[in-house]
Amino acid sequence: MPSAVGDGVLRIRHSHGAAKRPGMNAVGIEELAALNVFAGIRAEDLAALAANLEPLHVAAGEVLMRQGERAVSFAIIASGRVEIRHVGTDGQIAVTELSPATIVGEIALLRSAPRTATVIAKDDVCGYVGYDVAFECMLAMPMLADRMVRTARQRMAAYIAPIAVSAKDGARLWLRPVLPGDAERSKSNGAFSRETLYRRYQGSAPTEARLAYLFEVDYVDHFVWVVTDGMAGPVVADARFIRDKDDLASAEVALTVADAYQGRGIGTLLLGALAVAARVDGIERFHGRVLSDNPPARALGDKVNARWAQEEPGVVTTTGEIPATDYLPLDHETRRQIEHVARQVIRAFD
Repeated sequence: MPSAVGDGVLRIRHSHGAAKRPGMNAVGIEELAALNVFAGIRAEDLAALAANLEPLHVAAGEVLMRQGERAVSFAIIASGRVEIRHVGTDGQIAVTELSPATIVGEIALLRSAPRTATVIAKDDVCGYVGYDVAFECMLAMPMLADRMVRTARQRMAAYIAPIAVSAKDGARLWLRPVLPGDAERSKSNGAFSRETLYRRYQGSAPTEARLAYLFEVDYVDHFVWVVTDGMAGPVVADARFIRDKDDLASAEVALTVADAYQGRGIGTLLLGALAVAARVDGIERFHGRVLSDNPPARALGDKVNARWAQEEPGVVTTTGEIPATDYLPLDHETRRQIEHVARQVIRAFD
């Protein structure tokens, strides 16, 4: 069983991958199935996982995991909040609070690396702890494994320092990979007019489910950069590529710039940043479709010699090879920083 010790760190014994004895500290299958983290997974498919978990009870203030230590376990938080505290190589501290129904400690196990952050109980926390066998049970469920990797990538992206960039008029802005919550940050100040959103989404306003898809990505088959006005936001532009399922070297590209920030070189910057990330990700060609009456998108495409073709009334498409990095509209240092950040999130679990 997990036990607290005097230094404030919760010490969780190492089970060396051994399965629990039947009936010992049993975890109910229905208990797990009721958690959102297992949404869409049949209760019977959770039987092996439940058999290899132990109950976890932690008092507020206890440290469940500490950054830098060897990882031997993960925890499923059923109730109570936890704080995730990451200290970067530059000494900067990033703090995130997670609500219940989440998994913590999985990043280090996925990467076979030391803990990436310290996890502290904000409230009295109840949940489950698992070791090697339980982790293998989770990886054996494709839906859950994909969900875990996506969440882990998003958490790691939150630790990456934004890149300082400049608009044509000299205004300082920040470029970084998209994070969960950016959908709300992009709507918070009304910077995107109805006309801009109409052009971006080609006539249909995005639903909440659509926004989640657009802003909570895996950074491999769906990569998104955002530009913020200030390190904490708001989001004033975004650009993405989505890899084609039937041609892994090709991807659809789209971008949006808030009205007050158009004509300031941000779209060109984002297109260059997308090209750098795409090269890291093994993508060689971009294609896109825009409304015929979208002058900013047409003008941006013309800057990179886009070849336009009429697809249907009111819609044009373009396809082309991604330019070599030396031909991108980015200075050497900015390009180097963009490539470094892209590698951090795209290659995180290679």
